[in-house]
Amino acid sequence: MDKSKVRLKIDLDIITHEGVKEHPFINISLNGFPQFGEILDKPTVVEIEVEIEDNTENFLTIEYMNKEAAVDVMYNESSIVKDKRVEIKGISMDDIDLDFFAFDIEDTLSYESIEDPTKNSIGFEATKLSWNGRTTFKFTTPVYLWILENI
Repeated sequence: MDKSKVRLKIDLDIITHEGVKEHPFINISLNGFPQFGEILDKPTVVEIEVEIEDNTENFLTIEYMNKEAAVDVMYNESSIVKDKRVEIKGISMDDIDLDFFAFDIEDTLSYESIEDPTKNSIGFEATKLSWNGRTTFKFTTPVYLWILENI
């Protein structure tokens, strides 16, 4: 089978405050294989370059797993005033920025909460990791064909 080299850039924004127990730990994997895992205390762009077999379905997973609501969230009466969360500001494939607003179906971009299934989301809302969970971005190869069909 033919393989394609794919360059992915994931732009992450980290929102925290001084009272957090630990900054967000982010784990990024491609097709289940770890590519990145670090505690992040500032906005970060993660760059990954991999070879993927053509004509395959693939998934990029961004996980956030170390939020403790009792410590990491600060309330003022009934509203949140300080929080610890991660936001995906952008994903690019082979230097082409993807439009999250175009992905409104679960088959492309989805967020799954570990603790509360009512927090699950799809499309643009899946770029906001407010609770422990994972966002999954699904695509096929070759990437240039997938981009032409989906952007």
